[in-house]
Amino acid sequence: MYKVMSLIIVLLTSLPTSGTAFTVGDPARIHMVVWRGCESACEGFRRFFYDRDLPVKITVTNVGKDKSKLIKIRETLIAEKPDLVVTWGTSVSVGIIGTIKEFGSNTALGDIPVLFMIVADPVRSNIVESYTSSGRDFVTGVRNRVPEKTQIGLILQYFKPKKIGVINSPNEDNSKINTARLKEIAAQEEFEVVSLEYNVGLDGKPKKEEIPELMQQLRNEGAEAVYVGSSSFNLENRDLFSASAIMQRLPLFSAYAQMVQESGALMAVANAYVNVGKLAAGQAKRILFDRANPIDLPIVSLSRFSVFINANTAKQLELYPPIQLINIAKFVFGTEAVKYK
Repeated sequence: MYKVMSLIIVLLTSLPTSGTAFTVGDPARIHMVVWRGCESACEGFRRFFYDRDLPVKITVTNVGKDKSKLIKIRETLIAEKPDLVVTWGTSVSVGIIGTIKEFGSNTALGDIPVLFMIVADPVRSNIVESYTSSGRDFVTGVRNRVPEKTQIGLILQYFKPKKIGVINSPNEDNSKINTARLKEIAAQEEFEVVSLEYNVGLDGKPKKEEIPELMQQLRNEGAEAVYVGSSSFNLENRDLFSASAIMQRLPLFSAYAQMVQESGALMAVANAYVNVGKLAAGQAKRILFDRANPIDLPIVSLSRFSVFINANTAKQLELYPPIQLINIAKFVFGTEAVKYK
């Protein structure tokens, strides 16, 4: 006996095209549109179906961080009419289905069901009305980000900076939303936010070579710590970003575990992307196999999160965690996360 493969992944780097027919019990057709390739959330999503031997065909279209492709991809999806569209990230979700302000309870895709994931704040992004219900007939999704209030609360347990710095990409709407939320929290917790922004090159992309200079500017303006709550660009350039922060002796706090596990960020309060992908797949299963209406499904999030602390960075900055964080954190030595004992 052997297990029948019931899932096909087609990873595209340009616009989707019609593929070969796949017939294993009339598989449900899922089309994922991702921002920067099929990373761990995407892999977690597809693994969910494979592990359960559920008949699906998943096509993945990679935008390659180019917003200009979204309109054409939207047109292709409307013509293709898959059983479910899955969007990865705020920029992709807004670009593919549009906002409530634009379409009300409808979407740019008409009656095609849509599931978004890796969207930190879908309410503030105007993708949904509330976390109880999207308010849009064919839309549901999952949140990936630990609430900013929780993140900042844990940072303030570590130490209490008078000024926290952020560096944003002008191309990332979610970064701006995250910074606005940070400023609201700052007013309540009595610290200031120093907010800087990258310049954009002729290619329309932020200039990563500006990272060391901007980090120094944060230091010069009195920042005592740096926070990355939402930025694909900063995550992508995490080695340079973390090294530049350490060079200025600025502790770096992040919502991305990778910045602690793989680079020199001091602490992260995060959910594992692979688990977010599995959570999203559970929502997809309810739509495709249990015939649930997307609008009837709440916008869900993982109920637990992890605190990661880079022990090497803590030692280098001579900024050691308090006992209340030691008791709950996963410590990273090199690139391996180890639970403190």
